Amino acid sequence: MMGDPDWHQLFSKDGHRWRMGVRRGELREFFQPHDESGRVCAERARWLADDSEPYAALLPEATAALRETVRLAQTLGAAMESTSSPHEQLLALGRAWEADFAWMHPDGNGAHRLVGGVVCFPSSWSLREKLGQPMAEVHAPVPGLNDRLARQIESLFARQAPDDVWLRDNANFSRDDQLNYHPSLQRRRLDAHITPAEFWVRIERQLLVKLPESGSILFGIRVEAYPLSRFLADRPLARQMADYLASMSPAAAAYKGLTEARPVVVEWLRS
Repeated sequence: MMGDPDWHQLFSKDGHRWRMGVRRGELREFFQPHDESGRVCAERARWLADDSEPYAALLPEATAALRETVRLAQTLGAAMESTSSPHEQLLALGRAWEADFAWMHPDGNGAHRLVGGVVCFPSSWSLREKLGQPMAEVHAPVPGLNDRLARQIESLFARQAPDDVWLRDNANFSRDDQLNYHPSLQRRRLDAHITPAEFWVRIERQLLVKLPESGSILFGIRVEAYPLSRFLADRPLARQMADYLASMSPAAAAYKGLTEARPVVVEWLRS
């Protein structure tokens, strides 16, 4: 198991701002099974069986990365066939791993474009809508992120060696602990009428590793949901989280879906 995120880093005393926040990680630990119940993979298989179109995509530029990633999954213990069609391999990989994954591939201008992957548990975004876009366009809806981090992100990708495994954590917020927040599902949003039991911190554990043959960046995402009670039980952390949320700009709070709920949640955390 990966253990709890570093909450004090996520909800920094310096207040909210977009951060890279990368640290060294271990590939096998990230992709190995963590869910002993098997529910995560069962849910992934259900979404992919019902309609894989919103959750799985593969541009021609991603076929080499797919081959490499299938071999990687096999070395990590996944029972994968490597002789089926690329689309079948993509879906099989999506069922075999608990983590979502996507590939960013460098184009001729040095920008990395989203070229494919399987994302069953998106945090209010659509893989299909982002497909083919450079990272700056993928991140365009995030207010102020490109101004602060776009150059750093491309620099990290360009200089990353195949042996480098980077991890980072990202916090979002939701009204329940559902893993799949695809926009088409129209999940209930946070508003001023929520109860404490309806506020969840949605953590994305993210991994970045460069594939040695294709040069694509493999981006892994694990989603975990933590109830507000987890933070209310730790008074210093609750106060720090309240200050962090209160420090968000209106635009950042709106992007995170917190505009209406934020005053209520901050009051709970401080009371």
